[in-house]
Amino acid sequence: MPIQFKFDARLSCLHTIAHGRVSLEEFLAYHRAIEITNPPANLLILSDYRRLDPSGLKTSDIQQIKSSALGKTERKYLSVKEAMVVAEDLAYGLSRMFAAIAHSDKYHVNVFHDIHAATKWLGLTAGAMVPADASFTEIDLSSSS
Repeated sequence: MPIQFKFDARLSCLHTIAHGRVSLEEFLAYHRAIEITNPPANLLILSDYRRLDPSGLKTSDIQQIKSSALGKTERKYLSVKEAMVVAEDLAYGLSRMFAAIAHSDKYHVNVFHDIHAATKWLGLTAGAMVPADASFTEIDLSSSS
């Protein structure tokens, strides 16, 4: 399952796109791969999981994903605001679970079905989103399984 991401310094926004079936190991590898040079004080994350199949995840995996995400951000940013966009009910439920356990004074998560509502919540305009032809870093562990 490829996970692609690109950081837009102009917007202080990490844009992630994932599709296909996902495993815990792939999410953890994605978190390890994120390196932002000169990180902003406040990070926005737009996670586009509309084509993601989370059926490979267990509810117990969500705690590990949360620990990995918070470990990557807690000492680096004053605040993190993440909008997760999903299409399927299972992805929505697991994302809401993540949002509930990850929420803190510094880490805010909201889950959406609509990408425009997500960008609005982040304070971004539709035209400010990462262009479709932007160069993304891709994480794909399918060949190592």
